[in-house]
Amino acid sequence: MMLPILEQIARTRNYGDLPETWRVPEDDRFSREKTLYDYQIEALRNAARALYLYYKNERAEQPDEPGHVVDKRKRDFAAHFIAREDKSHLAGLQVKKYETRTDRRNQRQNPVFRILSEFIAPFGEEIPYSQLINRMCFWMATGSGKTLVMVKLIEYLHRLKERGEIPPHNVLILAPSEHLLGQIRRTVEEFNQAGLSIELVPLRDCGKARQGRLGDHVTVYYHRSDNVSDVQTEAVIDYRRYENGGRWYVLLDEAHKGDKDESKRQAYYAIMAREGFLFNFSATFTDTKDVITTVKKYNLEEFIRNGHGKNIYLNKKELESFKDKKEEISHNERRRIVLRSLITLAYVSRRVSELRESTGLETLYHQPLMLTLVNSVNTDVENERNDLWAFFQTLREIAMGEMEESLFKKVKNELAHEWGNSSLLFGEDGGGIIGTDSTAVTRMKMTDLREAVFLSRRRGAVEYTCGQDNKELAFQMKNADAPFALIRIGDTSKWRKELLAGFVIVKNLKEKSFFDDLERSSITILMGSRSFFESWDSNRPNVINFINIGGKDARKFVVQSVGRGVRIETLPGERRRLAFLPDGDEKGVLQEHHGRVQPPETLFLFATNRAAAESLLKGAKSEESGAHEHVEGIVEAERPKVNGREMALLVPEYKEIPRGNEMRAKFAMSHGDLERLKSWFESTSDSVFLVRDSLSSGEIGELRGMVNRSDVQKAKDKHYANLSFLQARLQSHLSQTGRTTDGIRRLNEQEDIVHFRQIRARLYRTEAKTLIEKIEAVKAGGISVSEKKELAEKFAKGEIGDEEFSRRIVGKTEESFETSNGALKIKTIPKHYYVPIVMAERGKADFIKHIVKEKSEITFLNDLESWLETNKPEWDAWMFSKIDESLDKVHIPYYNADTNEYSRFLPDFIFWMVRDAEYRIVFVDPKGTAHTSAYTKIDGYRKLFEENEKRRAFKYRRSTVKVGLLMFNPNPNAPERYRNYWTNDPAKIFAMHA
Repeated sequence: MMLPILEQIARTRNYGDLPETWRVPEDDRFSREKTLYDYQIEALRNAARALYLYYKNERAEQPDEPGHVVDKRKRDFAAHFIAREDKSHLAGLQVKKYETRTDRRNQRQNPVFRILSEFIAPFGEEIPYSQLINRMCFWMATGSGKTLVMVKLIEYLHRLKERGEIPPHNVLILAPSEHLLGQIRRTVEEFNQAGLSIELVPLRDCGKARQGRLGDHVTVYYHRSDNVSDVQTEAVIDYRRYENGGRWYVLLDEAHKGDKDESKRQAYYAIMAREGFLFNFSATFTDTKDVITTVKKYNLEEFIRNGHGKNIYLNKKELESFKDKKEEISHNERRRIVLRSLITLAYVSRRVSELRESTGLETLYHQPLMLTLVNSVNTDVENERNDLWAFFQTLREIAMGEMEESLFKKVKNELAHEWGNSSLLFGEDGGGIIGTDSTAVTRMKMTDLREAVFLSRRRGAVEYTCGQDNKELAFQMKNADAPFALIRIGDTSKWRKELLAGFVIVKNLKEKSFFDDLERSSITILMGSRSFFESWDSNRPNVINFINIGGKDARKFVVQSVGRGVRIETLPGERRRLAFLPDGDEKGVLQEHHGRVQPPETLFLFATNRAAAESLLKGAKSEESGAHEHVEGIVEAERPKVNGREMALLVPEYKEIPRGNEMRAKFAMSHGDLERLKSWFESTSDSVFLVRDSLSSGEIGELRGMVNRSDVQKAKDKHYANLSFLQARLQSHLSQTGRTTDGIRRLNEQEDIVHFRQIRARLYRTEAKTLIEKIEAVKAGGISVSEKKELAEKFAKGEIGDEEFSRRIVGKTEESFETSNGALKIKTIPKHYYVPIVMAERGKADFIKHIVKEKSEITFLNDLESWLETNKPEWDAWMFSKIDESLDKVHIPYYNADTNEYSRFLPDFIFWMVRDAEYRIVFVDPKGTAHTSAYTKIDGYRKLFEENEKRRAFKYRRSTVKVGLLMFNPNPNAPERYRNYWTNDPAKIFAMHA
């Protein structure tokens, strides 16, 4: 795995130790309205650290520095790379005269070597990496705001030049399209409102413009990177006319490619920056020289893991199956995959509608959209495959009601099973998609799909409208009021003439662009060719179809296309997923529905052929190059003894409530909604429900009975504006099964608490080795009496020496560890289920999974340790453990009245205590808040484990077992009936008579 070595080098220097003149000015400010995210600030600070290392020893304030000064500067900077333990990738920076033995034998010279050697003296038959080391890359995901970092970097370079810290070379921006240059212009205009004025000037006007002045004005030149060559035409420039002795600070925006012509362009850029510096910005890097000179890696994986984008769902198992197919998949298989994507889109759309209805937040998330990217838009369907037409024909089949019901049912069942047994691309394997409701998928009807995707429940013909400049075709159902699909390609005239001759044209609005109004549009499906992926930005995509996408650049295309779909805006202005939003009233409301938000926070990827599937897998693999590695060494602690026997660890056991049982939780709605619903049911005949909603007689009877019995709980603040939506929620409620207690059982060590065996971290090789060593050292410090006895016996027999015996018998109970991604603490806490505990020192520690990282959890453990220093619980034996909500199975089932769904409550800790025949299980949750969700969880606990406001007694062999719950977070405003469940006193956990 290639590593961003420059980022490691930069982080070896403390940013606060840089001289004041080298620090980024107001590094969190960008414009009047915008401030930078932490990762953007870190990117700038890493750049400052690296530039300081490059320029600090050989400083020159004039643009025409002597050549030996630049050479020495490069050699000194290269020494930092040479000093790294792993030097295997440094060869990737070298440029050899002959790339292969065959080239040498045929005297076929590497064209890049030839170009560079005209300006950079070779060393024998290669140009060494030390001559190409004056560069840094910013590997930042699409949507991460790398353009903001680029513009802020221009300001920083300008200030360094003002202070005489770096030579006063001019700045040149190169980008491969007018679209990207336009985005840079808009970002510069926004930045200019806050102080420094950046003037963008075409490179052709280099001799005419005001040169890069100091003060509050700076001239920055720009040009299309794909129009830099070794010839001069009207559009293309000859780099030799503008290379200016190599005295440029060159900023490349997505200007790196891999084929021969583009490799030559990379040589031109290096020549133009040979006496200055090269800064490379991109969402995708695969070349060795780009990866190891990356100064900030915030690629797609980091972007998503830190909450700034949607999760990505990729069914790896199905895609792997393409590898076994020698031929392309059949037409029916292709239809099946398209249908899967449409059902997914319909499901996510309904989930967004439900969330908006439940929360009352009309601006929540986005209106889900499917993006379909195809390889071919040809109109010659007989002699050449037209991928877009084939996809459109499948849409038309569904719209017209020609899709077989058996296929629809089969695909629904496949999806329901698949979502529960697959994984997110950057998540744990086999974890399933949290928040997906398999019942809702299998109960979906074709009318539901048409309503969500085609904007009409009824089947019918498809009509079309022409959009702007012959580039757009919008399609809508004849019985609908708005278009549902949009094709955007270079020219639609052939489509209209040769493929749509039999379709009805609704109207012709050439002056209107549906695409420009996409964010507020009714469009649910957007279709285009592979050239379409770089020209737009939106939060809306939740599904992407790659149809017949293959070829040598497919992997890059796939990753960049995915980058277009991961953007998210949970609430207006909040561009992170729910779990990562700052606390606030709206988040508090939404937090109560946290178990249902993952579908709109997920981007689902589908592919229709082997080439596309392989591209997806390779793209995924490249993005997972920094995947979490397993951290070994944490083990179960020795359990305390009770009457000479190991203490039993017990947990509650649950069983399902049978359908229709009187113990079923009541559905919550307001009194007004209940009366409206009764009136609606009374005025609607069974035949209407049968035809309109495709309900069975039994389902209709259940619904009518539920409304007229005591199955409804009246809640003043639970309103449903739409009766159809309310009916659908009641149907879903009837299909759910709750849980009740079924006694007490022993803890299953292989299933119930397992997260400590699944700790994974993204660390460099040396860091991972050090972490495991520290874990072993701390684990040895917390050894038990029996382990000490065993060590003494081994020492007496000579099996271990003095040094090992001394180290292991004394050991350490705590270690701190500073990694490149954050700080950790490894410690042994007496009576904990496993040793040692790994805790985050500060921040969310997103680089490591399944450790103690929440501030509330850390505070609780510190309070518990402090209390235990001066207090001893009045129990014969006790133990406790952290519970991980994503992997462990110890939980309290409860019915969430806010969402009208059964859920699992996983408190953060579980305590076990025993004295004679008395046994206590106490759940402790430091995150317990005053939100109604906490009260609902307490209600669920009380229903299962209390009777007449006292803890129920369960029997386990000779022991009487009682189960308690405490929210370790004072809440003086809690209603009286909940007040005793909140505390910040550890003594209450161990109270004998509670």
